[in-house]
Amino acid sequence: MNRRTFLFGTITSLALPAVARSGTLGIDLSELRGSLSVPETRPVARRTGDRSAELQAAINRAAAAGRPLRIPAGRYEVANIRLPDRARLVGVPGETHLVYSGGGRFLYAEEARTLSLEGLVLDGANRMLSDEDDGLLSLAFVEDADLAGLTVQGSAGHGVSLTRTGGSVRDCRVSGAGGVGIMSTEGNATTIAGNTVSDCAGGGIHLRRWMVGDDGSTVRDNRIHGVGEAGISLSSAGTVRVAGNDLQAIKGAAIVADAASAGTSVSNNAIDGAVLGIALLADGGDRLSLVEGNVVRNIVEASAVGAAGKRAGGVGIHVETHGSVTGNVVEAAPHLGLSLGWGAMLGNVVASGNVIRRAGTGIGVSVLASEQATIVTGNLLVDVPGGAVRGMRFAEFVTDDLTRVGAAAWPGLTVGENRVA
Repeated sequence: MNRRTFLFGTITSLALPAVARSGTLGIDLSELRGSLSVPETRPVARRTGDRSAELQAAINRAAAAGRPLRIPAGRYEVANIRLPDRARLVGVPGETHLVYSGGGRFLYAEEARTLSLEGLVLDGANRMLSDEDDGLLSLAFVEDADLAGLTVQGSAGHGVSLTRTGGSVRDCRVSGAGGVGIMSTEGNATTIAGNTVSDCAGGGIHLRRWMVGDDGSTVRDNRIHGVGEAGISLSSAGTVRVAGNDLQAIKGAAIVADAASAGTSVSNNAIDGAVLGIALLADGGDRLSLVEGNVVRNIVEASAVGAAGKRAGGVGIHVETHGSVTGNVVEAAPHLGLSLGWGAMLGNVVASGNVIRRAGTGIGVSVLASEQATIVTGNLLVDVPGGAVRGMRFAEFVTDDLTRVGAAAWPGLTVGENRVA
């Protein structure tokens, strides 16, 4: 091998010994130019200890050359690895383990235009991070991040933390985080899709902004189960689309958008087990929201839900915003199948074509927002012993069943053509 070929190889491959399950190592320079074919193997001595300096040097060389760094199968203990612009790390799915050795941060980037991580296992080993609001993988001010097929586990903080970052997080598995599984702060039309988030104490996916504004992100087709707090939560993040997610055994609200998250669309999600299914709060703004085609089942009894502004628990869907609540299915909600408004917080809303079965009361409507137009029509309510549609002041019932006594006494409220069985 001549000197030029040797230098090319060291730039584009990680020259770290890695012990595979068989106790052998394979690094084939041909695989660095394309496919991850099975390389020839040769015996190596086992090596332990922190490998941060070697990994950092290899990442820097590959990024400077504009080439991917393909990391062979094995276990690498590292810490404080900074990802430069154009960094692209590619691992063997399920076999390339980067393990946090402690003492600061794990993998992070600041002000990169593009970077990519694919097929890596990132293991925090439950070791403390220097900042409790940091993520095991922490990206800040990255214009276009492509995170695909990662396994992120055992973080003492968040799993993946994005700050003012665009791009996508897709087909990743995040588990066992002390904070939120995937946290996006001041996002830039980020796509979070096809991920599995489980057993994270601080919640599943959280989009937040310090200043109220349009986030423009999409959260779709994720599977979230067994998380604390909220499954999917939006804080001051407007115009977010939440669609096609599967949420199970959520210890707080399954999907919640706070009063500053205007223009939210929540559609075609499946929720099975939460203390509150879907909650869209409001502060009197005039942006329209949509809650459509969701299936909400097995809501559990709770007096109040902190993640939803201490609104009443045991509710399938709670909406305060202007907009439409259409074509949803709610089954087994001990308090309310559908809740419209909280005190004076209720926009102009249409609730139609919903099916509610086995709820304490079918639909509760605030009577303290008389200036708004609220239409409750064409819904099917089955097995609702507390009444089909009743007026409320906050969490207290103040009317009989409005499908029987009518709503003439309440200006702005129209109740009609609902079927009770």
